[in-house]
Amino acid sequence: MPLSDADAVRALEFWRWLVPDLARPLFATALGNLFLVDASGQVWWLDVGCGTLDVVAASEAEFARVAADTDNATNWFWAVLVDQLCAAGNVLGPGECYCYLQLPVLGGDYEPANFKVCEVVSHCRIWGPIHEKLRDLPYVATVEFKVIE
Repeated sequence: MPLSDADAVRALEFWRWLVPDLARPLFATALGNLFLVDASGQVWWLDVGCGTLDVVAASEAEFARVAADTDNATNWFWAVLVDQLCAAGNVLGPGECYCYLQLPVLGGDYEPANFKVCEVVSHCRIWGPIHEKLRDLPYVATVEFKVIE
């Protein structure tokens, strides 16, 4: 789903520690990951669940080709999981995505029980700061969160 300019700014605000300022979203996936294009035309994949940013194509035209590859489509779009979520009654509205209840990097599974429907912008704003805090921890670190209301 495409994002408006205002939504793109808000969605990426807490990811600027990882995402270059000149990158703009092409679209968000059903799982709330973003595909971005930079000033040179390269296409990047922001995996919100893992907190990673990777170049996936040199141009939007190349991206259209590589996105059609079965392995890439499975890895990027999670069609089987999305179908399961829809079948369970979790249908997305405009501007919504499936948001993790527990991040995959913190042990969350890619299964329907680990997702809820959420606005894409909120999804990005929730997980960006958490990934920023986690980024320098060793792989086997123990993490404890304190929720303040």
